[in-house]
Amino acid sequence: MKKVLLCSMLASSLLIGADKAYELGLNAGMTSIKNDGGIKLKNETIGFTLQKNRAGLKPRLDFEYVRIDENNITVSSLIKGSINAVYEFYPQSSFFPYIVAGLGFENVTDPRKWPKEKAFKSNAFMQGGAGLGYRIGGNDLVIRAEAKLFQIIGGEKDEENEVIATLGLSIPFGAIPVPPTPKLEIIDSDGDGVMDELDKCPDTPKGVAVDGSGCPLPEPPAPQIIKETIPVSFDNNECPIKIDADDRDRDGVEDSVDQCPNTPCDFTVDSKGCPVKANLTIHFETDKANITDYSMALVEKFADFLVTNKGSLVHIIGHTDWRGSDNYNMILSKKRAKSVRDALVELGVSASRLSTEGKGESDPIATNKTKEGMALNRRIEVQLTYPQEINPGGEI
Repeated sequence: MKKVLLCSMLASSLLIGADKAYELGLNAGMTSIKNDGGIKLKNETIGFTLQKNRAGLKPRLDFEYVRIDENNITVSSLIKGSINAVYEFYPQSSFFPYIVAGLGFENVTDPRKWPKEKAFKSNAFMQGGAGLGYRIGGNDLVIRAEAKLFQIIGGEKDEENEVIATLGLSIPFGAIPVPPTPKLEIIDSDGDGVMDELDKCPDTPKGVAVDGSGCPLPEPPAPQIIKETIPVSFDNNECPIKIDADDRDRDGVEDSVDQCPNTPCDFTVDSKGCPVKANLTIHFETDKANITDYSMALVEKFADFLVTNKGSLVHIIGHTDWRGSDNYNMILSKKRAKSVRDALVELGVSASRLSTEGKGESDPIATNKTKEGMALNRRIEVQLTYPQEINPGGEI
């Protein structure tokens, strides 16, 4: 038997501006060369950076020029090059703090004629610091304010450390290649509409109606129309009036032809007034298939309706938001649909009426770029069908 083949998986952090592979920045600021008597930011510095954007630590090259303007310093300028690692916190926000650390080399230029013991020398160094960034226009430009502590490796005492503060502007550029969309090959050897991996009855003859596991449905009773007794307690007065005629359950179908007169008014119904679809606002926590206590009350209300109206088959469809790979979300959506099915069975609904399906992230009803939108996409939909002449009171 052939199996489902997954061509690729996508599991990565989603960042604002993730379509930009690099970031080129220009910055300027002040440096405190001698800090024995306190920090004195009076030496101008200018430089540029080149950063590679990716999830986690981002590599960054820094080049800086520092002009020296102190009488007791034996050089006129410094040129520095360094390799750094940058880690950004809250990467999905417009404002984001970050930290930076790295190693480099400082080249002393134009040494003045001072005694050898007082002269600055070219040395390797290490540095670390923190900054705050702000994205303009989503990620068209990035403003960065940064402070670093610079430490010479193996230098003289007078040149051990520096304090650097800069303000810069970066331009993201370069597109990151988008991985191909994972392709799902669905094999259905017996053509019953249920893929082989889920089909518990793989040799079902063609044309035979099956349930969600691929097994034949039980033979329905002979077609008949049964007039449903309307309970006195039923009341849909809180629902809007849809037609100018007698419509007790306010589903938009006149009472004289309505064969499911107790349908909740927010269900989608067919021409005979029987439900064909219902949206259950069932909430799930991120990465979980457990029904919350709040949503369980809605499942119980829906189960009561199904027990009272027994003429329908119920197809339960699970959905997820877009976080995680397609394959993982497909499995999670199936678990969520099965969780609702199991709850309905425990509440008295016949298991033979229920089938499940998972659609993963493929059918969103809201944006996946906000927490609210993703919460709406983590949902359950229910479709009701009637495989025989409408028989709301019959057993299936």
